[in-house]
Amino acid sequence: MSKHKPVSHVRWQASLKHILQRWGKKNLNAERERLEHSVLPTLQRYAEQYPKHGSVLEIGSGPCCISRLLSFQNTSYLDPLIDDFRRLFPGELPEDAEYLATTAERIPKPANSYDLILCLNMISHSLNPELILHEIERLLKPGGTLIFSLRTHSPLEARIHYWTQQVCPYLCKKTRPYYYSLIGIQNTLKRHFHISSETNQHITALSNPYLKREWYLFVCTHKDSKQQTDSDI
Repeated sequence: MSKHKPVSHVRWQASLKHILQRWGKKNLNAERERLEHSVLPTLQRYAEQYPKHGSVLEIGSGPCCISRLLSFQNTSYLDPLIDDFRRLFPGELPEDAEYLATTAERIPKPANSYDLILCLNMISHSLNPELILHEIERLLKPGGTLIFSLRTHSPLEARIHYWTQQVCPYLCKKTRPYYYSLIGIQNTLKRHFHISSETNQHITALSNPYLKREWYLFVCTHKDSKQQTDSDI
């Protein structure tokens, strides 16, 4: 299938509730260390391309807020649960930042607002991934960079999850609303962006090799950036 059918609002709300419950049992410092180990060097390398007065948007920041470690003066954290996280982890989230306690399908910001947009392990938990990618495409400045990560699944598991959710959503109430195979997320990203690079982070979610659950990190730019690069060769 080329596109996922969006999940219901009830299904998405149940997923958010499950996420919040899981965070209530986690160690924030340990989760931050794990995230920093896997993606921070890449984030820092691309952040260096932009001036310090530039702007970064972290979509689905959770309480980790990894953008706090980048040298941007203008940082925005977007997460529909951000107020819950600030209550759950008092004093742990950055103070000198803008918080957007909203969904990413419609972001109240003008076009071309951000040099760098992060969307890390978020799209699978969203209400409508296609609308989010449209928004990222709109908000990313010309010459800007999107850094995107998610857990991929085997094509068979992704398809079974999709049809189970359509036919009997009750069985999927504790799973992510969306499962993507590698080729599925590649095709989804290519509808909106040029993929500059993709990296298998070699983090397996389960030991069963047949499930092929792996974490991938993508670096993307506007499609016209690719066209400009080709014309300069």
